[in-house]
Amino acid sequence: MTIRNVLSRIAGILIIQLFAASVALAAPTLTLAEAERLALEQAPWLQHHRTSAEAAAERAIYESRLPDPQLTVGLLNVPTDSYRLDREDMTMTMVGIRQSFPPGDVLKLKGQRAEKELTREQARVEMEYRNLLRQVRQTWVELYFQQQALDTLEALRRLARKQLEAAEGRYRAAQEMQQTVLKARQALARLNEREPMLRAQKSRLQAQLARWVGEAAYQPLPSEPPALPLVAETFDHTRHPDWLAAQYGLEQARIEVDMARQEYKPGWMLDLSYGFRRPAPNGMERPDMITAMVTMDLPIFREKRQDRRLAEKQVMETGARYEIEDKRRELEAMYQSMRAEYDALTEREKIFAQELLPATRRESQVTVAGFARDQTEYREALMKTLDTELEFSRLHADQLKTQAELLYLTGEPQP
Repeated sequence: MTIRNVLSRIAGILIIQLFAASVALAAPTLTLAEAERLALEQAPWLQHHRTSAEAAAERAIYESRLPDPQLTVGLLNVPTDSYRLDREDMTMTMVGIRQSFPPGDVLKLKGQRAEKELTREQARVEMEYRNLLRQVRQTWVELYFQQQALDTLEALRRLARKQLEAAEGRYRAAQEMQQTVLKARQALARLNEREPMLRAQKSRLQAQLARWVGEAAYQPLPSEPPALPLVAETFDHTRHPDWLAAQYGLEQARIEVDMARQEYKPGWMLDLSYGFRRPAPNGMERPDMITAMVTMDLPIFREKRQDRRLAEKQVMETGARYEIEDKRRELEAMYQSMRAEYDALTEREKIFAQELLPATRRESQVTVAGFARDQTEYREALMKTLDTELEFSRLHADQLKTQAELLYLTGEPQP
């Protein structure tokens, strides 16, 4: 191949790349930051948890209040022989009010329980916020890799076609064995076979991303990979919202135990009523009547009611303690495993960037410079470089996904 042919081929490749870049710039792209913003604004599941927290805030206001008073209106001591309201001295029209008072400190404890439920729901909102960011980041990164894989596959297919054409030409000229042609066809078929699965994976990831960001999931992605926030070097499980939610659940269980103990005390109800009496048949005025009553609970059958309820709440408190310990172990195990994987991926990426990629690129440069015996070696060197770069992209994507997992555990660094 002459220098003029090489230069014309390079110029053609540059023109194609510049055209593709201009088309990409003209179309709106979905960056990772934009995907995160859209998901936080539009994702229904996060909005669901926010509304649950708002409902808990409203519940915390009314739970510690007394029950609404009751109004009573009626007729007392009406004679059944005449049903006249002015015949008997005891007949009267009554209007009253009734107010119940729960036993002991139940109202106060209900308010505290509602406040703990509010803090628990707020922790769940924070947990879903982190979880949403983790899923969006991992899905976006995987989608980015699939697009890079498709681009690399197309470049590899172009090289494989040229190798096949060259092998068939040399075979017709009796300069190559048939086995070489068959291997070239097999290599091209292998590449063609990978494309449908890659496109299916891309469509699946776009559909998954559309759950959070809508139609923006089908926009093209930028050409450069994203940069995620740095991961903290230490992990404190007591700051993770999942553990905090379990901790608030334990505090709720403790309050439930205290409320069960209050039921050993009697609740009571106050009734205050006013009775209007009509004048007697002879015209004599009758005085009105005032009635005041106090009704009290009698918690005397404790063995089958209060004792059993208290035992139930105590068992639930013990279960909440186990849940907290399980959450601690789960989060610690997740962090240790993700940290080990992240460190290993970082080390591998360093080796790729400093050793493998420069070596393969240098091999291609040497081949282009004319040290290859023929164009087959040139194309094989390019294919090797593309394969290595694709493997490096896979490695970098896995590192970013693991980094997103760690950020879910440690939280975003504070500015």
